[in-house]
Amino acid sequence: MKTLYRSLTCGIVALSVGLSSAAAFATPKIWVPWPCNDNYKITQGHNTGSHTGMGGWSWDVGIPVGGALVAPADGVVRFIRMSSTRGGCDQAYINDANYVVIGFPDGTELALTHLQANSSTLKVGDHVKRGDFVGRVGLTGWVCGAHLHMAVQNSCNSSFCQSIPATFEGFGDPSLGTWIKSNNCPVAPACNAKLSGTTTLIDEVDRGCFEQQTSYWWPVAEGHNNHHYFTIASNAAAPETSGKWKFGVDVAGDYRLEVFIPNTEASSQSARYEIKTTDAARAAAGVINQATQKGWISLGLFTFAAGADRFVFLGDNTGEAIALQRKLAFDAVRLVYVPKPVDPDPVDPDPVDPDPVDPDPVDPSDAGGRDVSTIADATGSPDSARIDDALS
Repeated sequence: MKTLYRSLTCGIVALSVGLSSAAAFATPKIWVPWPCNDNYKITQGHNTGSHTGMGGWSWDVGIPVGGALVAPADGVVRFIRMSSTRGGCDQAYINDANYVVIGFPDGTELALTHLQANSSTLKVGDHVKRGDFVGRVGLTGWVCGAHLHMAVQNSCNSSFCQSIPATFEGFGDPSLGTWIKSNNCPVAPACNAKLSGTTTLIDEVDRGCFEQQTSYWWPVAEGHNNHHYFTIASNAAAPETSGKWKFGVDVAGDYRLEVFIPNTEASSQSARYEIKTTDAARAAAGVINQATQKGWISLGLFTFAAGADRFVFLGDNTGEAIALQRKLAFDAVRLVYVPKPVDPDPVDPDPVDPDPVDPDPVDPSDAGGRDVSTIADATGSPDSARIDDALS
């Protein structure tokens, strides 16, 4: 467990009641707002316990501190707060929660509350797609244990509006104690990155070409194009959290691999990159001290065979103990084509009957209609006197 960023939930347990058959439901399809296959339990249902009045149609989910949250549907960020670091099991903290509110085209929205400070780089007006990262669970506001508070509501001029009946795709109206394994698994867009004999850049925000394993990622508004992710390095035998920059190769040959290391939130001293250049298994590409090496760093020249399944890989198993809390950064990579130099003295294909260096040499005594500007003296410079003679 990555203890600083992943803590156990205390949860809030309360009774839940069923859904009235006469209730009207929110119209858009809404998926649960945590990543694909993550499994969490409902710790409070709607219209019970603290979920009354305007906030009656709300649910609490036992997600630990640092647990990732994703957009439940395509929408627009209507409200967001990420500045609070205050929270506790007391009504005095009721106005201290961080939140993100995602609006849908029909005028309804989903509010996610008790988020971790600075866990999202989103801004009001940003568009999100279903499954996009939107923040992390924290301990801000009136909270007696780590959990997500979520409510579907009508839009108003505030982040807290009248909640409305709603269901979640595949799970309906979940009741107290229900475990929900997320089916919020949108199909990633196709990756169109190709090595084509030029320079190819792959950014970590490219959902088609950058593949993330597990949900233990933290976004930072700094780096190449003002964004990067980090996770916590570990000394595990195998990677738990990993990133893969994917691409195909149309033009085989030599490419220089460069990776971008951001200035902040990048402190791993042993980032171990791997690379897949052929149809064989991936191999070591090099080690970077992210604490001291910043900006574009070259890992060397690699020869790629043409093909589809090529990638650069970085796992969190750097050999650094989790207790050190070293941050392993994932930012852009680029591959720069390096053409092979032209051999100035190629091997003669027919050594028995070698071709002359110049099969049609110029006779210095007879310009003969040739380009006399190429006639050079012993110093390598055009001999103007001989050129004049040749033209006379």
